[in-house]
Amino acid sequence: MNSSKPRDERRAREIARTRQDILAAAGRAFGRHGYYAATMQEIAHEAGFTAASLYTYFKSKEAIHAALCEDVKMRLLATYDEPAPAGLRFAQRLELLLQRQLAMVVEHLDALRVLFDVGPPREQERDAHTAFIARTTRFFAEEGRRELRVPPREAAYLLLGLTHAHFQSWLYGDQVPDPRNLAARLVDVFLRGAGRSEHP
Repeated sequence: MNSSKPRDERRAREIARTRQDILAAAGRAFGRHGYYAATMQEIAHEAGFTAASLYTYFKSKEAIHAALCEDVKMRLLATYDEPAPAGLRFAQRLELLLQRQLAMVVEHLDALRVLFDVGPPREQERDAHTAFIARTTRFFAEEGRRELRVPPREAAYLLLGLTHAHFQSWLYGDQVPDPRNLAARLVDVFLRGAGRSEHP
């Protein structure tokens, strides 16, 4: 039996945890100083590292930025794989999914503000958009085909536009609502529209 394999796996987990700690520290440093003003030294200090040891994990501030973008994408996509209680109707499953996604956004809002100010690398942005639309389309195809009046892919774009509009208001200083309340409102508007059911 190869005794180095568990040791290698343990080391890989330690490296992954350290990289996550650095990304969290970078998000705080970027939130406080802005992306362009924040230095590797400030990120290292925030993470409890020396600048030299920080370079062991990330070659540059740009590499940290790219890793933050990837981390946000992966966290959002992971919400699709979280189990939901049995017996929920489509609207309830959609609301739960949005609650999880909005809670993740609120938790990482400072870092996201910086990421959106700077913008992810073009290819990374395209990949994230494609992945998000694909997963949302699949969710609608599997969970809500009978509930929707439009094809799943079109529904995915509509939901993305609706949620993105709210997120934009958070980026520019509006008060961030409770994810549970906003998720319920988004589902209501998405499924029923913004107009009154009876017109004068």
